[in-house]
Amino acid sequence: MRIRSIVSLAASAVAVLALATPSQAVGNGYYLIQDAENGTCLNAGGGALGGQLGDCGQESAWRVVNLPDGSVLFREANDESRCLGLSPLKIFPPAVAESECGNAPDRWLVNGPSSGERVALSLKGLASIGTLTSRGDRATLAGEGEREWDLVRVG
Repeated sequence: MRIRSIVSLAASAVAVLALATPSQAVGNGYYLIQDAENGTCLNAGGGALGGQLGDCGQESAWRVVNLPDGSVLFREANDESRCLGLSPLKIFPPAVAESECGNAPDRWLVNGPSSGERVALSLKGLASIGTLTSRGDRATLAGEGEREWDLVRVG
């Protein structure tokens, strides 16, 4: 009887920990951040006014790193010390850019299925400024929560 109680208690503790641990929206690895409507990709580079959308190619890969709090970093595949985050430019709509990881808000929440298809992307703690959306040839933070992006695994 005592063993059954201990096993039951251990199972309950494991269940509570599983609920308390944020789930990964997508696995760690290399991905394209692709506009689900027109197929363009969010490319690295562009300085303080980043977010350039264009053909999917070598400059389009981002390394997703899951963090313990349920957010992710999008690290530039060709320079993993740089992360996608909020641009320092004070413009509307808010721009995204790459900078040294940790220097700007750069922790993202991925809202959508674990397959990475049709997800909404927002900066952790800054969802009120908008989700990532395409506007012309750039991605900005002016979306209203729509699932506009496909995270396409490439490695």
